[in-house]
Amino acid sequence: MLDQTNRLLVVDDQPDLCEFISEAATALGFETCVASESAEFQRVLLDFRPTVVVMDLQMPGTDGIELLRYLAKQGSKAHVLVASGMDERVLATAEQVGRAQGLNMLGTLRKPIYLPDLEAILRKTMRGESALTPADLDGAIRRKEIEVFYQPKARRTGPKCWIVEGVEALARWRHPQMGFVSPARFIPLAEQSGLIRALTERVLETSMQQSAEWRAAGLELSVAVNLSPQLLNDLGFPDRVDQLAERLNVERRKIIFEVTESAAMSDPEATMEVLTRLRVKNFDLSIDDFGTGYSSLKQLYLMPFGELKIDISFVRDVCDHEDARTMVETMVMLAHRLGLKTCAEGVETQAILDYLESVTCDLAQGYFIGRPMPGDQIAAAVTAWNARQPVPTTNATS
Repeated sequence: MLDQTNRLLVVDDQPDLCEFISEAATALGFETCVASESAEFQRVLLDFRPTVVVMDLQMPGTDGIELLRYLAKQGSKAHVLVASGMDERVLATAEQVGRAQGLNMLGTLRKPIYLPDLEAILRKTMRGESALTPADLDGAIRRKEIEVFYQPKARRTGPKCWIVEGVEALARWRHPQMGFVSPARFIPLAEQSGLIRALTERVLETSMQQSAEWRAAGLELSVAVNLSPQLLNDLGFPDRVDQLAERLNVERRKIIFEVTESAAMSDPEATMEVLTRLRVKNFDLSIDDFGTGYSSLKQLYLMPFGELKIDISFVRDVCDHEDARTMVETMVMLAHRLGLKTCAEGVETQAILDYLESVTCDLAQGYFIGRPMPGDQIAAAVTAWNARQPVPTTNATS
């Protein structure tokens, strides 16, 4: 009988990280095991027969390259994910070494590891995971199984003072049998099947309803909604959004549409009309994942964006790498010279937040400020965060 068990082996000498990875894998349905040194790794490999191995490159008494060689020698068919705090170039080279030895390399993750990134990678390896069809997703949208979680965004309002004044809306699918389905699975399915419009409008309507409820309760928050590339040439989309805002009595200036840099620049002429009409109707626009695409700066400054979001891949490295600091500081300066606000994604520590203040970044988003959560939890989370901030003495948004 074919073994459908998903087994994950964590090879790392950091107990907290091992626990984090194990808990994430267990929640997805993996059996898990941990090895903290070479001899234990060799024993567990033979006894546990993992289907996935997550390993550090720096281990007591050995290193990850030696462990890769041992995996290859044993003829392991496991998926291998290299997770380390070392430089990206070292990680990329280690991945190539593994591939050259015939291993099934999953890729690399830099520490600190973020849960959505880890979950997305692990799901790709799972045996026996039920295939999702467009009919499944269409039914989920119709039955309102697609929920919306909200992640806080804080604005710099004074020295050491960041006040949460907005959120980003994120789609979550709570499947009745499979539990939460990763967006990494259902968003591509929506785009491939033509359901992305229905999914986006479901998220948008839910977010607008939630915004109206918050406002009625005295909580003024902007809401950012991700806009699929497929909607950027839908000339009817601005009118539908405007009608929805009118029906739900939502302040249009509180709704922000986030568009990835690569999507906005893939066909600038085709997308210019939709984006401009959204701004004319008083909705705001944010260019997302900035720095990861290949945009023309000329086209960028012609686009009607009001905010530039700096990608997590730069932000999370600012405390350790001078190159990352240079990139973030340059992007903040560029945005400000173009009259745009800047928002940094992936803020995981106070040190990162302090650095962003030093380069006059306007907004920040990340687990340090708040994780994605249901709408009914936002008010308490925002109140708790804002209560810890000092009373602002100056307006520091520029």
